[in-house]
Amino acid sequence: MKRQLACSIRHLFRSRPASKGVLLMTAVLALASMPLFASGDTSLLFPQDASKGWKLFLSKNCIRCHTIWGQGDASIGPDLGRIHISHLSEGQLATNIVNHLPTMWEKMQEEGVRYPTITPEEMGQLFSFLYFIRYVDEPGDPAAGKNLLSLKGCTNCHAILGEGGKIGPDLTNWGVYINPIVWAQKMWTHAPEMEEEMKKQGMAWPVLNAKEMIDLVAFIQSIGGKIQDEYHLEPGSPKRGKGLFDEKGCHECHTVEGIGAKLGPDFGKIDFPRTLGGMAALMWNHSPNMMKMMKMRHVERKEINPQEMADILAYLFAVRFFDEPGNPITGAKIFEEKNCVICHSVGPGGRDGSVGPNLGRMRNVSTITLTQSIWNHGPQMMQKMRDYGFSWPVLKGTDMNDIVAYLQTKSAQK
Repeated sequence: MKRQLACSIRHLFRSRPASKGVLLMTAVLALASMPLFASGDTSLLFPQDASKGWKLFLSKNCIRCHTIWGQGDASIGPDLGRIHISHLSEGQLATNIVNHLPTMWEKMQEEGVRYPTITPEEMGQLFSFLYFIRYVDEPGDPAAGKNLLSLKGCTNCHAILGEGGKIGPDLTNWGVYINPIVWAQKMWTHAPEMEEEMKKQGMAWPVLNAKEMIDLVAFIQSIGGKIQDEYHLEPGSPKRGKGLFDEKGCHECHTVEGIGAKLGPDFGKIDFPRTLGGMAALMWNHSPNMMKMMKMRHVERKEINPQEMADILAYLFAVRFFDEPGNPITGAKIFEEKNCVICHSVGPGGRDGSVGPNLGRMRNVSTITLTQSIWNHGPQMMQKMRDYGFSWPVLKGTDMNDIVAYLQTKSAQK
């Protein structure tokens, strides 16, 4: 089973399409090592390479306890590809890891799994993998996709293997498009013509959910013949995507983190689709309303090629990785309430705590480096906490971000 999973995930990180029926998400997953965009004087960076995070997931034996999409050797811990949280940011990911560490240590002891140390760079790579794997769609069901073509009325206009409607192109030819990003781009390009034709036939615009979109893709791929290398996409660039979001006029209707027009939803705050297939379905479902609004505002419907679509979606997914800055005052209160002060002092040039080091001496404090430090020293911390008679602290919401902000202010006072 581990070999099957390794082969399946490996396809996600290949530089080009490898086989029919595998949904390659390189365009999103590989963006994890790229700069996002500048905010003031600070360049926000993704942690590290998600593909390296997958290799660490195997080498650190995470696969012994966690499955991905139901595949793996064990199901002791949750399936990390199916954690149903609409938005999993850097701080929320860190909070989930820290809260579950005692349970993880206990299970690792039971299973005889060696507790691995992790470097800050490796923790960044694991963060990238755990964050981006959630946006990869599970393989669709070709049989369900075949039924949907008739149910949604697609065959009224489109032929399949030469059988069916003759108004639109034979969808068999779309089998070369293995990536929902390309489907989103094709739908964007052809939506105006499709809407006009559907109006003539008295057809309602069909609504698709994420699973239905992926099932359709799976069926067309299953009959579409050999995948061609020319449909390979370079990794999506959030930096390029931010520029394209403005260049293509998206900001005329949509905001991102409050910047832009407010006619459409704020992509930094809405209940965002969890996967790329979901994003493609969202764009399809709202296409008629988008076209109507663009006409009202005299916004030109500019062409978007597949690579540009990959960049724009990379930007929209990426911007949600970062949380709002934490509150250092709140962080100081949490630090005391969670009993951190019993073992650690926090001050410029101050002495070590009664047990642990002075956390004011930490360099480059971030959510990732703090999580990495807690991971490496956690078992000793847990034992000391038992000696003192109190339990492992449970964090919630923005607690981790607030603690980091507090430590950063102390570190800056050196």
